[in-house]
Amino acid sequence: MPTEAPHFEHLTWAPPRRTDTLTPGTALSQVLDFRGFDSDQIREITHLLGAYRSPRALRPGTTLLFSAGADSVPDRIRLELNPDSLLHFVRSDSLWTTRIESVPFVMDTVRISGAIESSLWSAHLSGDLERFGKKDFEELVYDLADIFAWKVDFTRDLRRGDGLRVALERKVRPDGSIRSRHFLAIELRNGDRVLRAIPQPRPGGRFAYFDEEGRSLRGAFLRYPVPYRITSHFTTRRFHPLLKQWRAHEGIDYGAPAGAPVEATASGVVTRAGWMGAYGRLVELRHPGEIRTRYAHLSSIPDDVQPGTHVDQGQIIGRVGSSGLATGPHLHYEFLLNGRHRDPLTVELPNAPSIDASQLAEFRRDRDDALALLYGVPISDAIRVSLTNGWVRNTTRGR
Repeated sequence: MPTEAPHFEHLTWAPPRRTDTLTPGTALSQVLDFRGFDSDQIREITHLLGAYRSPRALRPGTTLLFSAGADSVPDRIRLELNPDSLLHFVRSDSLWTTRIESVPFVMDTVRISGAIESSLWSAHLSGDLERFGKKDFEELVYDLADIFAWKVDFTRDLRRGDGLRVALERKVRPDGSIRSRHFLAIELRNGDRVLRAIPQPRPGGRFAYFDEEGRSLRGAFLRYPVPYRITSHFTTRRFHPLLKQWRAHEGIDYGAPAGAPVEATASGVVTRAGWMGAYGRLVELRHPGEIRTRYAHLSSIPDDVQPGTHVDQGQIIGRVGSSGLATGPHLHYEFLLNGRHRDPLTVELPNAPSIDASQLAEFRRDRDDALALLYGVPISDAIRVSLTNGWVRNTTRGR
């Protein structure tokens, strides 16, 4: 069923003129002047708009709609504040007032399956393609890669014959654009594994994802503090480019540009934030389980990142730089367990918390309802062939 905000009374808007659309260098006052408003009215309308947005912040291409009043000067104006909100100016006698109208939307559910030949981006799709096309699917790939990041490397682990099934819930505007979307259930077939992801809502409109047994799919630590390539690995013997001698390299270097944001790989407490010799500007975090992480050669550290403060996973704790003993901008990242340096790429990391035991019964009901959506999605011929050949040995529950 459609979910809509209350509608305003029906209006017949005057046919738009070329001058009703803002162009580069055109001010709102000019558009209003072309429509016959006097200087006092223009000032009043501009002042009312300021409670919602600065008139100077209106972007070129914004179109105003006008309805004509008895004196041929418009008594209604409609302006799009954003894709989901319309601002109405209403004149009664000589007084102008404003009202907000929410753009209505319709909820729908989309189910898609994909057969992989070389990568997920080029998967052969089937399902509700009349409402969900190739471009829409490509926009999901990065979200999918993030959800399964601790289980599958989407750039290396996917093989021909692997497959994916997803169910999405969307809010669709009248013009067909998408207001928001979120997964209802995901199933990934990778080699002889069948991985499933069930979302659970979290504060702020976010979702956490769990497997069928309620175990978190996300590790307690992010895979990397910056999304850039590794330029130097963890090793007990490396020739230092500045010191010109062989020595241990007890961390990983990421070739990130100067100023790139650095994220905390896990929630923790700041134990150091400032200059630390050859490390330059450094932030050190203490995490549960006698784990510490270090982020070195930073160009800057936020004022709110101070020893003793708590930071959340993914929070920006600094910016990439070349402070200390460094040949150029990069991030040096270290992982210490019980005071000993460990390779961040190979150390066994804890998972994020599972579903609490008191909530498991409700989670299982949600899980069964979510997975039922996937069982009706047709599996493409490419996947059928892979099943027939035994490449995917597990079967989907309930098929």
